[in-house]
Amino acid sequence: MAKKIRFKTISLGSEPDQPDIEELTGFIRAMKGQEADLITYYLTRSLGGQKEAGISSPAGGGLFMQSRFGGGISCSSEGCHVSTSVFEADAQTMVRIAGPVRSVLPSPGLLPGSPDPVDDERCAEFCDAYAQVLRTMRDQKITGHILHTNEIREIEVELLSSQKTIFVIPEGSITVQSDLLEFQTTIALTSNRVRFLDELIEQYDIRTLILIEPDQEGYKGALMHLDPDQIQVGGYGKGEENRYWKRIADDAETTLPTD
Repeated sequence: MAKKIRFKTISLGSEPDQPDIEELTGFIRAMKGQEADLITYYLTRSLGGQKEAGISSPAGGGLFMQSRFGGGISCSSEGCHVSTSVFEADAQTMVRIAGPVRSVLPSPGLLPGSPDPVDDERCAEFCDAYAQVLRTMRDQKITGHILHTNEIREIEVELLSSQKTIFVIPEGSITVQSDLLEFQTTIALTSNRVRFLDELIEQYDIRTLILIEPDQEGYKGALMHLDPDQIQVGGYGKGEENRYWKRIADDAETTLPTD
């Protein structure tokens, strides 16, 4: 006999395809009277696909949100200025489509104008401005944030990580994952990095593991260390998202032999 286990699913955002002009024009026309642009379209399409697929924890955004910060945070020698109106509009769009959901954003270090990481004072000031954006979105019923990064900047993780804000580097080395776990109890790993748990689990309190597009070996390795309710199946949608999220939802299960 075998026992089937189904896991909750979570979105870590998306990297959508460019729409054709006719499709985008039709969307903006339908949004008449509301603030809408290409990013609004991406958020709408991605969350719609996730909701249709039955993703347990939908989230809108991804690295494409980087352009939002071009006019959102500006810094000079006199300090940083934050304009949050566009982020408020994004949050309202997301909640209208899928209810209270998470937002996925690039971390401060990936943004244009991010200070040199050796300048702690300027980095802290930039993070304070960034945190204002996060608070504004939460005020609009966004439940939390997932921040993608490609390296650990300690001051960023120290100032921004919380129960509502996590950093993810699914393809990061074991050293990178260790550095993250100094500040948070959730990590995201690809299947070929599940072996890191052998070492990490002995040193850190891991309460949630997000398995990215796992294979059966990934499930097996994760279940050697964690209970099923501590494991979620995640994805980062690319291209045709309706099919992608349906596959994530359909494949979020494994079987275990029973005595």
